Amino acid sequence: MRRHRVARSIVAGAFLASAVAAWAMLVAPAGGSPSGTNSSAVRAPKTGYVVYWDQDEEEDYYASATNAQGQLVTPWDPNGQMCLLNDGTGRFVVGYDPTQPSQHNPGGPPHRPYKQPPIGEELIARSGVWTGKNLYVPGPYKMTSKDPGEDSPPVRGVYNGQSTYTGCAVDAQHNVFADDIGTAQGAFPIPTDGRLVEWFAPSYTQSCILYGPTTGGVDGDHHVDGSGGLSQPGMMATMPNDNLLLPQAGSASGGFPGSVVEFDHSSFPRRASQCPHGVYPRSQVRDSVFVQGTGDTLPVPSGVANDPTCGCYAVSSLFGNPSIAWFNSHGQPVTNRPGVPGETLDQFGQDPSGYNPFGMAIAPDGTLYFVDIHITCAGAGLGNCGPQDMQGRVARVTFGNNHEPSAPQVIATGFAFPTSATICVEGAHQVCPFPTHRTPAPSPETPAEAGKG
Repeated sequence: MRRHRVARSIVAGAFLASAVAAWAMLVAPAGGSPSGTNSSAVRAPKTGYVVYWDQDEEEDYYASATNAQGQLVTPWDPNGQMCLLNDGTGRFVVGYDPTQPSQHNPGGPPHRPYKQPPIGEELIARSGVWTGKNLYVPGPYKMTSKDPGEDSPPVRGVYNGQSTYTGCAVDAQHNVFADDIGTAQGAFPIPTDGRLVEWFAPSYTQSCILYGPTTGGVDGDHHVDGSGGLSQPGMMATMPNDNLLLPQAGSASGGFPGSVVEFDHSSFPRRASQCPHGVYPRSQVRDSVFVQGTGDTLPVPSGVANDPTCGCYAVSSLFGNPSIAWFNSHGQPVTNRPGVPGETLDQFGQDPSGYNPFGMAIAPDGTLYFVDIHITCAGAGLGNCGPQDMQGRVARVTFGNNHEPSAPQVIATGFAFPTSATICVEGAHQVCPFPTHRTPAPSPETPAEAGKG
């Protein structure tokens, strides 16, 4: 899903009984204004934890011990879930795709050069500085003859191709996984050309399409923009056995509701040589439905997060009541953990104080952090709905003795479509990314800039 004024979109919809009553694609403009305080620290706090989120071509942070907020990655092109390598280096990956020339944003020229290829996962050092390495799927499509080629064809008049890496995950061997929503940029039915891609540690130069379209499309065996793959995948999580949990907004047929899929990690290749032509045989992949959304419960799954306090998992949905619910390791509801209330269909986009959770993360003490893309609807029906400019938020939820969720408390606001949340606890098993110099608060963008592009 593309935030940079190029039809960055999400799906919302309506169900009556088991039938689809109405569906609308929500297109998100970019932009945002800051919240929080500047940080004078130049190293990660030794107590508490650090929460990270992406917005407006940057990666921001909140330190729980000091309440400080700032930029980890200054405006360039981060655009998706942030995943730590956990190899002792503090490095991390995040999806990227560039700002358009018309947007006059600090994330693009002349302030920052375009990365090549224009779409992929970028590898960033602990300090928030790009390492110079991009993870991408090679192919014949180049912006210039000297640039690396990728397999997603560019769109005429648009710098980005039809691809956006949104969710990511890292396994115990530090291999990187990311999902690509393909052409799910505003069409209904949702296309089934989403992909799950792996890059092998330690070089991350070789990629493998683990699950993707199987017919149609372009670039031979890759079937880019074809069908038979994932249906708008979202923010991922790993299980203790390295199995991947991947939510998708739509069904295998491109309809609704969506589901959370569990991929058996042991069925994945261990090395690039097991992935001929960069595409792993579909017959080798073992997957199953972990949680099936319904018209009433989690109709549009968008994020999944590990809950360390129960060994269970939280799943978010853009609308529905509850908006976040908990499941055990077998995908069954955790009956003693009430869900976080959300917007029902008749409230969808109408309540200024309502929230629409997307990516999320859970701290060691059980505190839940989620990003609210804050959808509003103008007029009747769902055809004119979208994330409200400069109203996206990062919120936290605490829990009482009976696991009753508190009302969400906003810790940062003024953003347009923040997508994901990541938590790091500095210690023996994690090295937390943190800037090595004083950083400004999450950066603003004026309403005039937010409307360009």
